[in-house]
Amino acid sequence: MILDEKDAEISMIQKSFGHQNANCKTWIRRLLILTLIIVLGFWNIASRICGLSRLLDGSNPIETAFLKSLETNLAGNWLEKYTAVPHLAGQGQELVNWTAQKFEEYGLKTEIEAFDIYLNYPLDNSLKLLSKQKNGTKLEFQASLKEDVLAEDPTTDGDDLVPAFHGYSASGNVTGEYVYVNYGTKDDFKLLSEVGVSVEGKIAIARYGGIFRGLKVKFAQEAGAIGVILYSDPGDDYFQEAKGDKAYPEGPARNPSSLQRGSVQFLSQSPGDPTTPGKASQGNVTREDPSSRIPKIPSLPVSFKDVKPILEKLNGYGLDCSKFGGEKWIGNLPGFNYWTGPNPDFSINLYNNQSYDIRPIYNVYGNLTGTDPEEGYIIIGNHRDAWIKGGASDPNSGSASMLEIIRAFHELSVQGWKPRRTIIFASWDGEEYALLGSTEFGEKYSKTLSAQCLAYLNVDVSVSGKNLEIQASPFLNHVLAEALTQVEYPLGGTLYDHYFEKKKKFGILGSGSDYTVFLEHLGIASVDVGFTNGRTDPVYHYHSNYDSYHWMSTMADPGFKFHNALAQYLGLVALKLTEPKVIPTKISDYATELGFYFNSLAEKVPEGWLKAPVGKGSLLDAIIKTKERLIKFDRNAVSFDEYTSTLQLEWDNRDLLPIWKRLRLAFQIKGVNYKLRFFERNFVFEEGLKDRPWFKHIVYAAGRDTGYEGFALPGLKEALDDDDLASFIEWVERIRGLARHLEHSFS
Repeated sequence: MILDEKDAEISMIQKSFGHQNANCKTWIRRLLILTLIIVLGFWNIASRICGLSRLLDGSNPIETAFLKSLETNLAGNWLEKYTAVPHLAGQGQELVNWTAQKFEEYGLKTEIEAFDIYLNYPLDNSLKLLSKQKNGTKLEFQASLKEDVLAEDPTTDGDDLVPAFHGYSASGNVTGEYVYVNYGTKDDFKLLSEVGVSVEGKIAIARYGGIFRGLKVKFAQEAGAIGVILYSDPGDDYFQEAKGDKAYPEGPARNPSSLQRGSVQFLSQSPGDPTTPGKASQGNVTREDPSSRIPKIPSLPVSFKDVKPILEKLNGYGLDCSKFGGEKWIGNLPGFNYWTGPNPDFSINLYNNQSYDIRPIYNVYGNLTGTDPEEGYIIIGNHRDAWIKGGASDPNSGSASMLEIIRAFHELSVQGWKPRRTIIFASWDGEEYALLGSTEFGEKYSKTLSAQCLAYLNVDVSVSGKNLEIQASPFLNHVLAEALTQVEYPLGGTLYDHYFEKKKKFGILGSGSDYTVFLEHLGIASVDVGFTNGRTDPVYHYHSNYDSYHWMSTMADPGFKFHNALAQYLGLVALKLTEPKVIPTKISDYATELGFYFNSLAEKVPEGWLKAPVGKGSLLDAIIKTKERLIKFDRNAVSFDEYTSTLQLEWDNRDLLPIWKRLRLAFQIKGVNYKLRFFERNFVFEEGLKDRPWFKHIVYAAGRDTGYEGFALPGLKEALDDDDLASFIEWVERIRGLARHLEHSFS
């Protein structure tokens, strides 16, 4: 079409000159060539001004300047601001406005967007231990359901503290005998049933850990429980008072009154507003009954100090957990010998009163526009809401690190730099309840995101300890590993040395943070990074009042060095994704992982399945052919990676090329980038997983029975778990078709 228009233009020029000169066409061609030379010249000059050209020796002055900007560390300033006021989802308007102001101050085009969400806020609660008496019942003990005020920690006091409650918990006032159910996993309830301990009509007491808390309530509800109590067992901590360690604020052990708030929405079914699955909660959206996605029974979080008098009454009643569950069922709560109960002489009254309504939440967006908008964009996101006034680790360590990245990018912008690809920053609201702000954003802008978004970089808890954790799509492995080598680990060496000293590769994404909608619903390459809590770190008081600025500044990260290292690292990853002309990835990393995942699951196939008919052969034949396809894709991916590396090298040295070769190179790169930008979309299966249609990614999904933990090739895995041969065959055929498509696309 363009050529046709150009030919018509030349013809009109010829007619205007009356065809007086036979050399007219030659002069016109020369004029067009001269014009093209001038345009290309300005193109090169502009790219140099914008700082997008790499030096011929391979150094990267932009990355160097970025790291230099972060030699000044303001993370502590930002963290102190974010932890000064309560900011439950939909509340904390002061921080909404302040975040938008900081975005604008640092040169971002800023917008605040509201979504209307079905949310609960706490009204009242109580937890009472009752004993049976001849003339009725007697109140033996009433839990405080509060955390101790600490003189050393200002955010543990005040009339603005958030009560103990669970997001999306059902209201209720129930009384019944109670049973200890360990971690409350699906296997735990199955084992209790097998040994004859019934939860029907009783209140289940589970300790935190193992799986997402909402699934603990879900499995208890399915087992017939009328209510759930969740507590943090000190036996799951590295530092314990029972071992001689002092508790916070004097030492690294858990404060006995610490309790963990949090959501009990059924995360592995679908995140987002439970009344609008798959749709954005704005305007006159049609809402659905949320009962299949949130609990029908009440639940409360308690401290181990409050649960101790209750669990002690189970000693000697029911079954000794060590006799049937082994050490996996035993914690280290003083005074409790870990019996299941129930004790017929004692019961619990659990009262939970919640206010449900449609309430607004607020996302804040900041846009740093790139010089080549057709190249798509990346998003860097962190959520802003917290269950408590503080939230120093979750999420505000991430908020502080992200704001430091924005500040450093602004300093580069002042010097004349702009990214090649646009960078969008997002401060999400409502993550704690059900990944609300990010999910509604993803559902609203799904078409635009699928067409334009190259990658999503997530930071939630930037710092809760000193151990770097990275979970990512293999599409990002190359830049993630490269950036690790350029940042110093605060305790010595590089982040690369620190990370790969104990790990062989990057982890698998599951759910529990804002990357979920991008990777597992839309097929956008994602990563989640942060320094997490380990054996040598003080206990992390997750979702507790003690996740405070005081705890962070005195125990977890004095000097905020780990906040700074995370900002350096994630900012470098962003630069590496936005600066090069060719999208910097190694498709072979993904191909290798695919082959590993499939082979690992194929080894678990029951021998009796292998002869099952599949097409003109057997399941064994189908598995072998799928493996062969994946091997071919792997080989093609290696060649493709070599080709893209060559294109980038030629682009870096394009000044040495004649004009026609530069033009050809630009078109070659455009074609390659198109394939790479949409690569992760190849794994989107529109029908979604069985019984979980919101989750559409073939390769990665949150565990159906775990919530947080991610699994590879979930369709195959769940078919094996369910002993479902027909479903397994369907997924093998689907993956073979995918492998065939990838093999040809990257040949």
